[in-house]
Amino acid sequence: MKTFRTSRTRSTAFAALGSAALLAALLSATGRPAAPPPPSGSAARMPACGPDTGGAACSVYGRAARLGDGTVRTYSEYQGGIPKALGVALTAPAVTGLPTSAATDGKHCYDADADGHLDGMHECVGGHSLELGLPATPAAAAGVPFQWVLFNWNPHGHNPHGRYDVAHFDVHFYLAPRDVRTAIKTGGCALLIACDQLAAAGKPVPAAYLPAGYPASSPQTAEGAMGAHLDSRPPTTGTLSGQTFIYGAYAGDLIFMEPMLTRDFLERHRTAPAHRTCEAIPQPAAWRIPGWYPTQYCTAYRPDRGDYTVSLTDFVHSGGANGLASAVR
Repeated sequence: MKTFRTSRTRSTAFAALGSAALLAALLSATGRPAAPPPPSGSAARMPACGPDTGGAACSVYGRAARLGDGTVRTYSEYQGGIPKALGVALTAPAVTGLPTSAATDGKHCYDADADGHLDGMHECVGGHSLELGLPATPAAAAGVPFQWVLFNWNPHGHNPHGRYDVAHFDVHFYLAPRDVRTAIKTGGCALLIACDQLAAAGKPVPAAYLPAGYPASSPQTAEGAMGAHLDSRPPTTGTLSGQTFIYGAYAGDLIFMEPMLTRDFLERHRTAPAHRTCEAIPQPAAWRIPGWYPTQYCTAYRPDRGDYTVSLTDFVHSGGANGLASAVR
């Protein structure tokens, strides 16, 4: 199991206070109202997908990976074989126990100034990253083009400065196999990508498959171990304070869909009345590969589970290069 180490230390006594029951007792002892017990969620939780699910809504979860003081894992929701959501779920302790000192985990670095020393802030990319496998697809479901998820925590943000140099998460839902990402090496060009791969990273995405409002290519945002980042946010919008949506491209093809959101924005959903924020995903005229594609992305807190989610939702079906996307009601 992969892990993000945190520099914070916690005593055994402090950890014991994590019990909701004990906390309620302590509050009562001080004369303040006892905290209400957390909802069990037994009625709200979606049943697990199985051979007998039929047309009912159901969910399936991937293997958990260590993150901060908690875990993160992928999940999918289906109804009648149709995807309803694909996302990552972070337990609350995962968000509060994240590493904050080191800018990255040092997995993808390049000594750009050739001084024999790696500067984690300027000569490494990817923040603290985890590669997450997707849950098993139910037998009745098919045609979901996503293959895996790259989850990044960036405690100090990243380039471009003045836009994304704030603590945030990047959640890359990859449409391409892992070996495509592995083959994109670090080097001395753009955002630490190998110079001999810059042309491939900057190859324009054909207009028919280019989402509305996004540049056809962005070689200056080509990143080692990642690919080019296609960004629709106007330069005048300043530093990210909520969530935004990035497309990733390489060799003229879209290879990932990426919700990007600040940690503060994620945590605000715990106390927000609706616990959920969704925005539209700009769509291309057609998708090259047939399948189900999301039209919304959402950030949420689930009181019944005590976790946060970042997800792709509201899927529509595309016939691929020869057919436009069409919603299935």
